[in-house]
Amino acid sequence: MIRLERALLCCFVALACASCGDDSQPAAGGGQGGTAGTNADASSLAGSGPSPDGALAEVGSNVGADGPSDAGDARTEGGSGGCRPMPEAGAANDGNTGADANATFAMAMPLPAVIAPSSSNTTTDRYQLTIRTGTVTMRPGNPTPIVGFNGSFPGPTIIATKGKAVEVTQTNAWTEKITIHNHGHKVAASSDGHPVDYVDPGKSKTYFYPNDQRAGTYWYHDHAMDLTGPHVYKGLVGFYIIHDPAEDALKLPSGNYDVPILLQDKLLKADNALDYPPTVGLQGLIGDRAIVNGVETPHFDVATRRYRFRVLNGSNARIFQIGLRSGKSFQVIASDGGLLAAPVTLKTLSVAPAERYDIVVDFSDDALGSTDVLTNSNTTFAPPLENLLQFRVNTPACDDAVVPATLSTITRLAEADSTGSITLQLAQQNLEWMINGLTYDPARLDVTSKNGDVRIWRLANQSGVVHPFHKHLVQFNILDIDGIAPPPEQTGWKDTVQVPDGSTVRIIFRNQTVAETGDPVAKPQTFVFHCHILEHEDHRMMLQESVTP
Repeated sequence: MIRLERALLCCFVALACASCGDDSQPAAGGGQGGTAGTNADASSLAGSGPSPDGALAEVGSNVGADGPSDAGDARTEGGSGGCRPMPEAGAANDGNTGADANATFAMAMPLPAVIAPSSSNTTTDRYQLTIRTGTVTMRPGNPTPIVGFNGSFPGPTIIATKGKAVEVTQTNAWTEKITIHNHGHKVAASSDGHPVDYVDPGKSKTYFYPNDQRAGTYWYHDHAMDLTGPHVYKGLVGFYIIHDPAEDALKLPSGNYDVPILLQDKLLKADNALDYPPTVGLQGLIGDRAIVNGVETPHFDVATRRYRFRVLNGSNARIFQIGLRSGKSFQVIASDGGLLAAPVTLKTLSVAPAERYDIVVDFSDDALGSTDVLTNSNTTFAPPLENLLQFRVNTPACDDAVVPATLSTITRLAEADSTGSITLQLAQQNLEWMINGLTYDPARLDVTSKNGDVRIWRLANQSGVVHPFHKHLVQFNILDIDGIAPPPEQTGWKDTVQVPDGSTVRIIFRNQTVAETGDPVAKPQTFVFHCHILEHEDHRMMLQESVTP
């Protein structure tokens, strides 16, 4: 009888399949609740700007700056989607063995609200954001006070279109000075969120983003000198997704099935207030609770189909090694700077602070009523926080999404094209984190590069810990790690790279500055590079690069 009912259900879904495009499916996150100041409806992701009636258009997938890929009919394992017979009900994969073995996945994972432009024309979308206090529900009980963009955490997601500029006016209605960095963006120095380019309380600043770069998953966050750690920890972080309509032809999971996931760890007091200790150890702040999209170890309802998860590690210091408790593999399709050349199939993936990876998880063969868990197997940080997010398979669906064997064209920079190289020594001396024996001084220029030149930076780490190294202004390629080519998931464009202790990583890039608005004369511009463990950055493990015309 059960088999007959399941067969009838499968037939019903199959009949609907001819019209089951992304928008005809129910929102995967619909009705899952949310935090104060956020929109928990999965359809909140569906937007790339205002349509004539003020509604938000669907978020599609993205293609790189090298142009849309020619995917043809090539498909990776799993075929071209469609409706499949329903698998039999199976056991849940929720066995808890880590220090957080009491994880109940009680609350639903909310999705950050997508903000609509305050005004728009053919060349520019304009947004208004206000930094202010608010409260969210991170776990059952008292609400948690935060500081967020528009008082929400995570902040509103901005959906941009490649080639169409965005202006964001940030108003500081808080009590502390801030400066906003759009991480991974090619911008003029005045819009880069320089650590001492402060927006004082009661003041506003407009940032200009040309979006003349690869589509991908980016993020904006506070970058104030000495204060980035506590400010990001309190909630000043949001997604910024560049969309390229040309990528829609790839038919990657989109709309309700294109889901941002912000991974963090935090300390919570008994009354659910955030706890940022007055003294943080050299390792940086390590939390004892996994917080995903602002909620402690939540659950997320999924349908029997593929999903694209845009994974951002927004932690202060923790590195996650993500995987699925079931042991099944997933496909990595994008890194910091957009789509990879081809999907990479993995079972675990290391994601350091500030790194982003887009992964595709296929629930097509999961039984209705079954569960799986996104886990963390990195035990370097105590407590290890094994459980991150539970997936609950509760909706049958047909799947017209595919993962092409070719995603994009990536023309990597060649070592032979380099005009020179430098070595940057990452070290700790006398309880100070340093680069080449120096700490940050805004009055000093440490490296000079010429605009348009190809440069190689050799990152040598003998400090005792891993450092996620971030360069502002442009994306780079990883040449090698200890003389060995990077793994496939790191062969695309990156703006943050893990430099293991005792290792040397070489990166190659071409600086391309953006002219300052209203300034017809090209002038040198200053950008920073630093460790993205936020407490290391705040302790001035950061230097400055002058890019000359």
